Amino acid sequence: MLHCLLLLLLFAFIGRAATGAELSYRHSDDPGTTDFVRVSGVRFLDPTGKPITFHGINICNKSKDQGYTSHISAADFAQIRSWGMNAVRLCIFWDGLEPRPGYFDKAYVDRIAHLVDEAKQQGLYVLLDMHQDLFSIKFGDGAPVWATIDDGKPHTKVDDWNDAYYVSEDVQAALDHFWSNSPGPDGVGLQDHYAEAWQFVAKRFQDEPAILGYDLMNEPFPGQKAASFEHAMLTRLSTILAKRPGVHHPSPEDLLRMEATDDGRRKILSWMQSISIFKSMLQAGSPYMQEFDRSQLMPMYTKVAKAIRQADSRHILFLEPDMSTNLGVRTAIAPLLDDSGRRDSQQAYSPHVYDIVTDTSLLDLMSVDRIKLTFGRDQQFSHQTQMPVLVGEWGAFYLNPAAVGQTRAIKHVFDRADCSEMFWAYRPTLVQWSGITVLKRTLESH
Repeated sequence: MLHCLLLLLLFAFIGRAATGAELSYRHSDDPGTTDFVRVSGVRFLDPTGKPITFHGINICNKSKDQGYTSHISAADFAQIRSWGMNAVRLCIFWDGLEPRPGYFDKAYVDRIAHLVDEAKQQGLYVLLDMHQDLFSIKFGDGAPVWATIDDGKPHTKVDDWNDAYYVSEDVQAALDHFWSNSPGPDGVGLQDHYAEAWQFVAKRFQDEPAILGYDLMNEPFPGQKAASFEHAMLTRLSTILAKRPGVHHPSPEDLLRMEATDDGRRKILSWMQSISIFKSMLQAGSPYMQEFDRSQLMPMYTKVAKAIRQADSRHILFLEPDMSTNLGVRTAIAPLLDDSGRRDSQQAYSPHVYDIVTDTSLLDLMSVDRIKLTFGRDQQFSHQTQMPVLVGEWGAFYLNPAAVGQTRAIKHVFDRADCSEMFWAYRPTLVQWSGITVLKRTLESH
């Protein structure tokens, strides 16, 4: 599957020049330029001051046993570069950074730096993403076990991993303790530890121009509030269906039970094909998630940003909205301010754009209209806040041959807006997927 040596040399020689990526890593004597990508209004600017759009892919090793970095190689970055991409979103993990309270693993950051250097050699920018799924390695990936305070609550096994956010009490408890900044085993707050871990990363990469920036947390999610969000949406659906004459309508509790089966989900999704119904459901659930954004997510982001800025004032801080925004809920996050109330000049908005069928077997019910609704709201937020958009994740089709049409349709939505985006996710076998022809770009297209 690897490209021949001649092809790799060809792309290494002419590819970087074609996108200007090689220039990005050179010092400029022009006082009007910087060695770093920067933000200006709703655009990203390259080191020469020209607008740049990023097209890339996520690359992630979630295995603790493999040190979170093994099996990612120079050949992978060469492969990505050969597809005409100019950036990667590289997962890093709190568990790898701080395996014990207050102890930061230099060897792990050395391995990250090695990957950054290999990406840099191919002319790729790197967005460092502090990744988590279900908050902790105890349930998925992210936080270390010592930072996982679950109060001994029971764990609920589910078929689709992200359902655990809504139904598993231990996952919800651990998240609630994080958002409350509960003290860890050393008496220091969990968020304080998280901010220090980010500062450790920033100190290492503060002078590296190949780093595009820091994605402060992958898909933030509340704890018990999540269940209220889901219940509000299903209650609204039940209310809408009750207005249909002569048709038995399910109660919110019926709908919750239906969600546990493929047939039930298919029926619910058939109702949600109506954009008006879908928008009404989102509106019903929004207050719970927006309150979380304002009262818990933004204070955490402010804490982390302050820690990073003590070490690094130049790299872009990428703010992800909470996970419900993936589906179209309007975010209530806001631009970061420093202690004196001044706006941080280098920040960007990094939502994920997925349809509600993602990670299910119901791909045939994917709706491009729902995608357009979600992305349209992201664009509105970008212009309202004057922050550029980089869609940190989309896709998640995992070599599914039936997803080529959906891939093309979603990519067209982003391209029409000249939007920076990162596909989820790279794996060496992606070269065998028929959809890779849709993701490939000419090297001159950035």
